[in-house]
Amino acid sequence: MFLNLIAPINQLGYGVTGFNVLKALVGAGHNVSYFPIGQPQWRVKTEENFIEKCFNNYKTFNSEAPSIRLWHQNDLAMFPGGGERIGWPIFELNKLTMVESHHLLSVDRLFVCSQWAKEVLEAEGIAKEVRVDVVPLGVDNSVFYVDEVARSKREYWTRDKAILINAGKWEVRKGHRELLDAFCKAFKPEDQVELWMINENPFIGQENEQWKTQYIASPMGGNIKILPRVNTQEELRQRFNKADFGVFPAHAEGWNLEVIELMACGVPSIVTNYSGHTEFCNDANSYLVEPNGMESAQDGKWFTGQGEWCSFEVDALVDAMRAAHDAKQSGQSNKVQACLDTAQKFSWDNTVKRIEEVL
Repeated sequence: MFLNLIAPINQLGYGVTGFNVLKALVGAGHNVSYFPIGQPQWRVKTEENFIEKCFNNYKTFNSEAPSIRLWHQNDLAMFPGGGERIGWPIFELNKLTMVESHHLLSVDRLFVCSQWAKEVLEAEGIAKEVRVDVVPLGVDNSVFYVDEVARSKREYWTRDKAILINAGKWEVRKGHRELLDAFCKAFKPEDQVELWMINENPFIGQENEQWKTQYIASPMGGNIKILPRVNTQEELRQRFNKADFGVFPAHAEGWNLEVIELMACGVPSIVTNYSGHTEFCNDANSYLVEPNGMESAQDGKWFTGQGEWCSFEVDALVDAMRAAHDAKQSGQSNKVQACLDTAQKFSWDNTVKRIEEVL
């Protein structure tokens, strides 16, 4: 099948998704012309060669082929050629702005990552005018897996501790304020527990230091490690394999790549039971924090009340953290196999199979 893919390739969410979708499409035998959004960033030489080959295909792209634009819901206007135009936005809120609705209605079809996202578009009236298909994202199980070498290198003095890890740029939406409050409430400095944070946000400058200071200056600061941003997915796999649990108390997520990547490493996560990651998170593979309602989505930066996200009790997050800690101390974590099974189901190859089904 001939396809045109318009997407970024970098180390952020859309960029990781863009690379993996492109790689899986080509691996499945499709002829893909790649049109980059921004300057592509690759990690190793083999990726550079692969991306360059797909990029060069645009010189003779099939102008009648379907074009998939993997990008924000307020920027879906640009497509090459005259084939079917498919928008693939990853969004977090339950309401749309006028501009977002206009762009979503301008395309021929839409892909979304989850049933939750499809229901948002149904409630907002988009699905009445434009066909919407759920195409879940995935994980590369050849990159993220149970890495016994990395696990063997975990510092011996941490092996009896419950290591909780959070990755994703500093942001109010991701629940980083509540995470710190809950960690300080759930544990004491002498408890066998650590919180590892990988959160550098390239968009907020010195505000990164403010977040770090809040965490390190907290009563549990001695049990918190602020880790630098990794350069490759392989480095991220190694860090994930040294952790016992992920912790992602997000108010809303479009998908949550880190949680499915942790699952592929056999690491269950604590997550809010709301938004995009409900497509693959459940009681069997995760510690669910139930929302207690919805609130206006406001952070003074990216979100100004144009929609809602979930709220939750900090005590509910405290309980989930303690449950995970107790499972580590008792050696009775029963969610690992469910995590591995989920990661096999939600692979990038299966993402492409779903694209093939709906096109």
